[in-house]
Amino acid sequence: MTILIPTCERVTELLTAYEEGALGPLDWLGLKLHLVLCPPCQTFLDSFERTPALLRRAWDDEPTPVAEHALSGALAALREGRVPKGPQHHPEPEAWTALESAGDPLLGILLRLHLGHCESCRDTRGAEKAIPPTADPLEAIRPHLPPETQWRWTRYGLGGGRAALIQKNAATGAALHLTCLPGGRTSPRHNHTGLECALILAGALQDGPAHLRAGDWITHQAGHLHGPTADPGTECVALVALEKPVQFLGWRRAFGLFGQ
Repeated sequence: MTILIPTCERVTELLTAYEEGALGPLDWLGLKLHLVLCPPCQTFLDSFERTPALLRRAWDDEPTPVAEHALSGALAALREGRVPKGPQHHPEPEAWTALESAGDPLLGILLRLHLGHCESCRDTRGAEKAIPPTADPLEAIRPHLPPETQWRWTRYGLGGGRAALIQKNAATGAALHLTCLPGGRTSPRHNHTGLECALILAGALQDGPAHLRAGDWITHQAGHLHGPTADPGTECVALVALEKPVQFLGWRRAFGLFGQ
């Protein structure tokens, strides 16, 4: 689209605020112009507007005033940038098997780091294996990884994005990477050929609908296409376990698979 008219992806991000009447005048105008030009987004908005009514029909009873008040408070907190402390995105139940004696040691490092950030997961999974966070995100993990002299750094974006291959399982091809994305920059769009599990060590980023901060965990299955964007003002550092390499799109495809 244009500077004034947002993309389809941006429109989906604005719809909740639009429905709540919380959009600024420029965003409101841009969204309206986009909808005039984009039939698919008109259809999406129609479905979006009909969802609450469909949900109410699915409920046996009308939502209580307490529930309505809680929802209104949550939406207000999101609009004002107030979010709860601590990780908001947690490992899937099946991921925790990596901490067992025969589990995946690469995933195990990510899980132990998440435990260090997350009090609720320590309460349910135990605190004995947690790696506590430190002011320097690398300080906490250095004792658990090969020496930095063995890390193989690669620049994957013209905006300064880079990643280091830290450890690789010769038998399975799975690999552990440290990725660094400058504030405000977007990672080159890429496709996953295998499972990816990532943990944010420092900074924050937007990955599709998920806003991730230090300690947050996210999983992507094979075939997932994305290009996350770091929050402005600070570098986002993440530890990423790849089951198989990723394939960049566009001209970067000529350089082959990343993570081999």
